[in-house]
Amino acid sequence: MIHIRLAVAMCLCATLLACSTQQAYEGSARPATEVALIKGDPKFRLAPVATFIRSVDGVAMGDTQASVEVLPGEHELVVDCVVSSSGDRHRVHLQAVVEAGESYRLEPQMGSANQACVGVVMVSDH
Repeated sequence: MIHIRLAVAMCLCATLLACSTQQAYEGSARPATEVALIKGDPKFRLAPVATFIRSVDGVAMGDTQASVEVLPGEHELVVDCVVSSSGDRHRVHLQAVVEAGESYRLEPQMGSANQACVGVVMVSDH
């Protein structure tokens, strides 16, 4: 019974950590109205296709962060697009301009037969 509780607790912790957001600017945290949120997929996701944020403006993302808060303006992102069925992994460099108070999500662009990722685009999350 203790093993089951420990396993459940570990899964819960991993899920909570996978959903955390990293701050990609210096200083104290700012209100959501002053930053933009860019969302990738949690690192522990069991989906057919996932986008993982590797770095923003040259700063590496932590292994537990699925999203990042940035200041308004232009940013360079390095994103991995992973297709679990084929094992395809495609690294994409994106230049993105974001606005304060907005939320964006990264979407994979699939090739033929959905076996390969050919790119990633950032779209408004409205």
